[in-house]
Amino acid sequence: MTPLAKGLGLLFGAPVVLAAIFFTYFNATGEDRIKSVCRQVTPGMSAAKLGAFIEEWKFRATVPESGVVVLAEPKSYGRHTCKVTLVAGAVKSAEYAFAD
Repeated sequence: MTPLAKGLGLLFGAPVVLAAIFFTYFNATGEDRIKSVCRQVTPGMSAAKLGAFIEEWKFRATVPESGVVVLAEPKSYGRHTCKVTLVAGAVKSAEYAFAD
């Protein structure tokens, strides 16, 4: 193999390998990270506190007065989520959900 072919193989092969490692790592560890988030969202937490919590963790979600908020982590492409149920402006429950 010529030095040019080796260099091109490294130039184009390394990003593919690194992307595969990145994707695998964040999906393999996503469950633990989101379960940790769900444990921190406690029943009775106000919608305002939940909003501050969402900003702190940099999730993209809006908090309605009642309904469901799904907190998804961008690192795992939304596969690992925390489903937060709100009733009358307070958290009723928070549970881990997997999108596959």
